[in-house]
Amino acid sequence: MATGRSSFAKRQRDMAKKARAEAKRQKRLGRGELYDLEHGRQEDGDGDAPSQAPTLSNDEIMAKVEDLHRRYDDGQLDLETFDEQRASLMAQISVD
Repeated sequence: MATGRSSFAKRQRDMAKKARAEAKRQKRLGRGELYDLEHGRQEDGDGDAPSQAPTLSNDEIMAKVEDLHRRYDDGQLDLETFDEQRASLMAQISVD
């Protein structure tokens, strides 16, 4: 006879899945702790204070990506550094 209870491992997987979904939802809204850590935001006590970092236009970001590709093709960057810098630049692109 089967019981209606889930195993501990299944409950853990379900809870982890829900936590990932919530983190993804918060990241989309730009309010998640993981999102803040990934994008260098820090809590200073003033949650409404604007960022002091200068923002680049999409054209400037794409020019930097082109330069990054050129430096990688010339052998000036290794793959890991290239990927990190490219991901950082692509995260800055704004979509209207």
